[in-house]
Amino acid sequence: MRPRAILALALAISLARPASAQRVPGRDLLDLPLGTLADPPTLAGSDVMLWNPAGIMVPAPHLGRVGFAAVQTPSELGASAVGIVLLGSLPREMSAGLSVVRGAVSGLARTDGSPETALGDIPYNTTMGSLAIARRDQRVTVGLAVRFRQGTVDVERRGAFGVDGGVIGDSLFGIPVRGGISTFLWRPANGDDEETAYSGALDGAIFHMDSLLEVRTGYSLLMVERRTTEHYAFIGASTRRWEGRVGLARHESSGEAEWFLRIGTGLQYGRYHIGVAREGARDGLGGIYQFTLGTLIR
Repeated sequence: MRPRAILALALAISLARPASAQRVPGRDLLDLPLGTLADPPTLAGSDVMLWNPAGIMVPAPHLGRVGFAAVQTPSELGASAVGIVLLGSLPREMSAGLSVVRGAVSGLARTDGSPETALGDIPYNTTMGSLAIARRDQRVTVGLAVRFRQGTVDVERRGAFGVDGGVIGDSLFGIPVRGGISTFLWRPANGDDEETAYSGALDGAIFHMDSLLEVRTGYSLLMVERRTTEHYAFIGASTRRWEGRVGLARHESSGEAEWFLRIGTGLQYGRYHIGVAREGARDGLGGIYQFTLGTLIR
């Protein structure tokens, strides 16, 4: 069965769900790796900090940051996502952030049962707005985000509020190991319907040369309720202007497992940062590409 046929079947099933379930359409579109650049989601520090609200801290002495990110999947899937974030530094080692993300699938044709008869496209999209705040206390940063997500599939549209939290520790047990945990899309009343993601990660320096070069390696675990588990091992190097990471992920779903490679790189030039990344799409459909662009505000 072709990927679009599989997606169309999933849409039909979602439309057939009883209204009492109050499931917001388009949750799967937020599984796209928006802004992670081959980092583990809970430790991703790129231009769009989506997964962990503790990652929104603005580096001193800057006043803020503006970031943009986009993801494009193979044409067989037709899914894409874009996001923009605005971060501001606050007194007492605090930062606040506002972000908007939109994901959509294009070209889902509506038919009357015959593939030759097209009756327009089926809309399938989701939009999420988040307001986050984080505070740093010595080597530990704690963050909280309030989110509102709205999704559309065909003529059905629903929305719901959610709350997420996260923690990042820059040094654990006095050794140069960084760790983080976070939730993504947790709904107090209907967490199962939203398929909340829980993630944790650790990484540590294995090579350091003054401030010229650092090499880090680590592991992350991502679990999405009732759906998937992902193990990810990675290694990366960074200099004052350049950073690169590569990792191997194992995606487990419905009793099946699949391996794929992630690779990403970023370049810092003054206040500006640009990043690109690629990872293998599941089911051998080709690559998923990321692009990020951000700038620090003096």
